[in-house]
Amino acid sequence: MSAGPRGRNAWVGVLLCLPLGLFLLAAFVAPLAGLLPDSLHATPGVLGRPAAAANGDAPAATPVNYARAFRASGELAAFRNSLVLSLSVAAASIVLCLPPAWMLARHRFPGRSALRTILALPLTFSGVIVGFLAILVLGRLGLLPAVLRVLTGRPLLAGSAYTLGGLVAAYVYFEVPRATLTLEAAFGRLDPDQERAAATLGAGWLARLWRITLPQLWPALVSTLAVTFAASMGSFGVALILARKLQLVPLAIYTEYTGFLDSGYAAALCLLLAGTTLAAAGLLRWLTRGDEWIYG
Repeated sequence: MSAGPRGRNAWVGVLLCLPLGLFLLAAFVAPLAGLLPDSLHATPGVLGRPAAAANGDAPAATPVNYARAFRASGELAAFRNSLVLSLSVAAASIVLCLPPAWMLARHRFPGRSALRTILALPLTFSGVIVGFLAILVLGRLGLLPAVLRVLTGRPLLAGSAYTLGGLVAAYVYFEVPRATLTLEAAFGRLDPDQERAAATLGAGWLARLWRITLPQLWPALVSTLAVTFAASMGSFGVALILARKLQLVPLAIYTEYTGFLDSGYAAALCLLLAGTTLAAAGLLRWLTRGDEWIYG
């Protein structure tokens, strides 16, 4: 019995997707195969560890690197700072990007293409460039402190680029395209007739937003939160330029691997970081179980 057109199309689709699937599988399995064994062995010669085993045998696997991550106050502070930063960035991205996403999805107006271009502009920049832009705006000699000095006589916000607030602002700029595109796609799938019907029945805009729009946007809001949170947890370029007063997990990994040559501990931190983002994504998916996630 020959397969019908749908069956043939399905097999063609599978074959066309096979190269990408194999690439993604290799990009996940190969690093994991290297990181996991490395994370279970203490790096010889680091922090007083012996340079080699006395009998020449391979060292036994041990969770010492993971225990060290939870025992050392610096790494615990790094995880705490990264979690606070990423959650703040995710929440701020949703709040700031909801209005432009609604405008782009529901209205045609002059300058609409220009607005979309401006919102997508951070996609063309690396994290290092965004970090330097933040310094130009919020650094000790930045534009905003200079303007405030003229207006108030005091250099308000000078050096705030290097604080948690400055990091949040820089990260939010970097996450604007992701949040806007995801929320715009979600708004485009909503039925505006429900809001019109509610309006004809006397429901105000706040009641329509709370009872109709936001419940339907719930999966998109959660998926946006997950994407921006995960991207912020692993972002390195912005933190490299701005995180002078705060320790973050990506910087700790970079320092351990390049500064102290402790590949085992760096591998453990990498896996803990990946596990944190995967656990957060799993939790958020559980909150929206049965609903379809929407990505821009």
